[in-house]
Amino acid sequence: MKPLRLTAILLTLLTANTLYAAKQISVTDFGATPDDGHNDLHAIAAACDYCRRNPGTTLIMPPGIYDIEDPTAMKIEREAIGGAYGERVQQQLFRPGAPYVKAFDLSDCTGTSVKAAGAVLRLKGWYEVMTIDKSNDISIDGLTISYHRPPNTVGRVVASDSLSFDITFDRSRYTFIDSTVTGRVHFVYSATKRLYTGSVTAKQLIDSTTIRMLSPRRPAIGDYAVLRHGGHYRPAIMIKESDNIVISNVKIHSQPGMGIVGHLSSDITIDGLQVVPADDQVISTNTDATHFTSCSGKLTIRNSTFAGQGDDCTNVHNYYYDFKPCGNQSAARIEIVGADLHAQSIDYPSVGDTMVIIDRRNLAEQGRYAVTAVDTVLATRQVTVTFDRQLPTGDLTELKMTNMSRFPTVEITDNVVRSHLARAFLIKSPNARIARNHISGSCETAIKLGAELGWNESGPVHDMIIEDNHIEHCGHCGHPSQPTCVLVNTDARQTPGFVNHDIIIRNNIFITDRRPAVMIRDASDVSLTGNKSSLDNYVVTDNCQNITIDR
Repeated sequence: MKPLRLTAILLTLLTANTLYAAKQISVTDFGATPDDGHNDLHAIAAACDYCRRNPGTTLIMPPGIYDIEDPTAMKIEREAIGGAYGERVQQQLFRPGAPYVKAFDLSDCTGTSVKAAGAVLRLKGWYEVMTIDKSNDISIDGLTISYHRPPNTVGRVVASDSLSFDITFDRSRYTFIDSTVTGRVHFVYSATKRLYTGSVTAKQLIDSTTIRMLSPRRPAIGDYAVLRHGGHYRPAIMIKESDNIVISNVKIHSQPGMGIVGHLSSDITIDGLQVVPADDQVISTNTDATHFTSCSGKLTIRNSTFAGQGDDCTNVHNYYYDFKPCGNQSAARIEIVGADLHAQSIDYPSVGDTMVIIDRRNLAEQGRYAVTAVDTVLATRQVTVTFDRQLPTGDLTELKMTNMSRFPTVEITDNVVRSHLARAFLIKSPNARIARNHISGSCETAIKLGAELGWNESGPVHDMIIEDNHIEHCGHCGHPSQPTCVLVNTDARQTPGFVNHDIIIRNNIFITDRRPAVMIRDASDVSLTGNKSSLDNYVVTDNCQNITIDR
């Protein structure tokens, strides 16, 4: 090789390395000191700002407890728990424009890696703890998220009669309950730590540490009663309009809302996540452990543990939009109506995406349209989409639109799920594999596939594999007609066609005390082979064709 050519190559490599040189900093460089009991919020904000200005930075958080305090977040917490919003905490706080505080803001970052093994964020107040917004190539490893005052109150049942029961709680830990008692209620068996449900019609503070609940439910003396102060709120980790995100070995012990929310993002890997209660607690997040909307690329959840959350472990879906044609009939304003916007952000397609119009009565497809232009107005949350051809005319009341290009390929493998409310894995995205998971104590059906029109969360599903899972003692809070282990269906008002298709359910173990373990509806080309069930005749089908069942 000639010297001139070698010199040119070396200069090129040196220049490239300089442009994206690895940098390593510590939060201690910005004034954070673990275990000192002082507020580290501003030091962490300064470290995040450095990462924003310097792509490729590795941010080190030495082991220890980092205290986070913010007056706005602490006011939100006190008002939500203390009864200022009554039972309308979600309606007051989980809406566009509602105040909230970011504790660890990695928005607009590129190539940032957070190394936080042994580091604990201990928060006073309610937060969106970590924000990853319009960022790329981000990795978070080892962080633990915990609240000084949990966003729920847990008490033990000490008395019970036919009309009410009393619980006592630790007032030194569960502060802010001074007169008004609010919160969604569920229960936990003291011996097994298994969650169960029951209606409560009224709650009253009868002395400083005792709450009386009016209820037909008769929880056993010693069982736990849990008041979740609010439902949806900002998540512990928000991933929004970001790409190539890796969350590894993170623990989330509690959160006023969900654990992780991903929205309009691509290629998310979650490895070794733990959404579990702290050692002395029985509840983790108030709602879902993880939730992903309108994502793309590949979504991987592996080697993770979920327990004690107040809703599903994982929900993956897109939305059904209302649409109103405008202009020359080849454009429309689209809007999500009657659904929770889990990221509190607008949802919109990209140029080149394929949108499908369906009849919401039966999910029948009415046409496919390519997106040629998108106009968004953030201030009014208005989205106008232009298509490659004209849209239908006439009465559009029963028609919905969804984006077929915004579904990720999903891999959910080698996870452990323990007692929690609702479902373990709720998948409305096609091309998913759910394998080698151990699921026990899900209050409703363990695995649910298919659209939920009632929530305007779109599916249906195809090319699905459920294999080598161990599912036991689930569905104990669900309707007796619902399966305990696996459900494939739609909730269309009319009988749909075979909209779910090409589904393999094989080599699973189903341990259940009631039938059915598996229910397949509105589907074709479904194979159930090699499964073992504690009950025979464990499968029920309805409105299906080409079903293979190896009994």
